[in-house]
Amino acid sequence: MIKAILIDDEPLSIEALKMKILKASDEIEIIKTYTSASEAMVKIEKLAPDVIFLDVEMPELDGFQFLENFPNRCFEVIISTAHDEYAIQAVRQSALDFLLKPVSVLELSTAIDRLIQKLHAKNKAGKSSYRMVDAQFDKIPVPSLRGITFVPLTDILYLSSEGNYTMIYLENKQKIVSSRNLGDYEAMMANLNFFRIHHSTVINLWHIREYLRGEGGSVVLKDGTELDVSKRRKKEFMEVIGF
Repeated sequence: MIKAILIDDEPLSIEALKMKILKASDEIEIIKTYTSASEAMVKIEKLAPDVIFLDVEMPELDGFQFLENFPNRCFEVIISTAHDEYAIQAVRQSALDFLLKPVSVLELSTAIDRLIQKLHAKNKAGKSSYRMVDAQFDKIPVPSLRGITFVPLTDILYLSSEGNYTMIYLENKQKIVSSRNLGDYEAMMANLNFFRIHHSTVINLWHIREYLRGEGGSVVLKDGTELDVSKRRKKEFMEVIGF
């Protein structure tokens, strides 16, 4: 069984989430619930949960302040909040998933499936194999006219700066325009196996097919796209890919 803790300052929200978790999966054991993040903080080490379902806006200590007390945490985190503006912070905190209240059983089931896969992979391969990826949260939030679009990281080939905007190029040939600049995405994705090869380009390292020598050189992605590596970034890039 996967040991879970629920932290939310609203008791009704905790009860609603408990019921939905029971509907979504029979592999989750809720070992404790807290309406105070401060109270939960001092109990976490002893309880040793596999996952924490965490609200964000709470008195005394909010969800992100709570996580700052666990820089090398051994548990996964699923953020559950009514406020979609916290999605980017959730990525930066390496949350496994980000669920908007009211949480649907379908979305919860998907998050739990991802959790199960992550825990199984950890047990099988050990933590050392995750040093490069560290991609616990496997989607990136992109602002859209309707709200926020969540794009799977594995679908992204590269990102390119277009003035104050960013073009996100996907494996299926689609392009997404984001109003956030490339620097924001570079900071957000620094530990997620993405690398800035040029002042105008961030690539997904998983999709590199070839490196071509030159002053800075260039990379060829799996779809055949060739992108320049700046001379200034070449040394660090070569270190990242192991040369």
